[in-house]
Amino acid sequence: MTRGDPQTWFWLAACAAGSIATFYYAFRNLVRARLIEDTPTARIRSAPQGQVELEGHAELLPGERIRAPLTGAECCWWRYKIERRGEKNSWSQVEHGASDDIFVLRDETGSCLVDPEKAEVTPTDRTIWYGHSRHPGNRRPDRSPVRSGFSWSWGSRYGGLFSSSIGGGRYRYTEERIYSGNPLYLIGHFRSEDDIHHATERKQMTREKLRAWKSDQAVLLRRFDADGDGQIDMQEWERAQRAAATEVAREHSEQAAARIPHRIGRSPTRGLPFLISTLPQYDLVRRYRLSAGLSLAGFFVLGGIAVWLLGTRIL
Repeated sequence: MTRGDPQTWFWLAACAAGSIATFYYAFRNLVRARLIEDTPTARIRSAPQGQVELEGHAELLPGERIRAPLTGAECCWWRYKIERRGEKNSWSQVEHGASDDIFVLRDETGSCLVDPEKAEVTPTDRTIWYGHSRHPGNRRPDRSPVRSGFSWSWGSRYGGLFSSSIGGGRYRYTEERIYSGNPLYLIGHFRSEDDIHHATERKQMTREKLRAWKSDQAVLLRRFDADGDGQIDMQEWERAQRAAATEVAREHSEQAAARIPHRIGRSPTRGLPFLISTLPQYDLVRRYRLSAGLSLAGFFVLGGIAVWLLGTRIL
């Protein structure tokens, strides 16, 4: 093998790395498609603990307000990026972010908290527009929701290039959103509060209540100093502990009735995916299979170029 010129070796390494990357993404997307097809859909009320598949619709928590950063639209989840136009009409990313606020998945049997941190999210509402400053002056661009399937993958990625606003500014803004009421599909790690969790919570609340009572000796003596000697003896302290436990049990029961006991999020087991999508299962599977096919084609093309470049360097 000859050394060759540095540019040839650079392109050889780039094509080899690209072929490995595209093979990985092809395999990963095929695994996701099979996982969606093979996993049965559970109901929130009867869902087992661990990795599950759920369907329902998105909702905000009561009193919660989540607003997308570029448009200010009220939503359950958002993701955005800001790009700046450089030379030769190339775009470089200057700012990006994604929501990690908890929202609700509801089906016909109950509700579940959704923690979207580090989720692989596939929304169907995506807006791309242009402006002259880093942050958009126009916070009400036309919404262009994309329906599903191939049109989602192609339209969400390239649809903005054909906007009437193209060429209208140095900056390009992209924002994706999931709205309250949107259909929702998830695969993730499901867990529910159990009796051990509740018992631990009640113990902690009881300790905090007793600590608060002890910090106000006048109230403590007035309530539990039965013999009036100005001190709390062992029997009187036991009465205070029982009273605190009774009050905490009532308070905890009221709190537990008002909150959602189920939560879904990223699995603690490495390698298990956490997927959130507003696409139906069939369309999501089709999208993953399409991406896998394109990645596999890229693997063969880049791999072939790498082999050809290597062959040119062998004597």
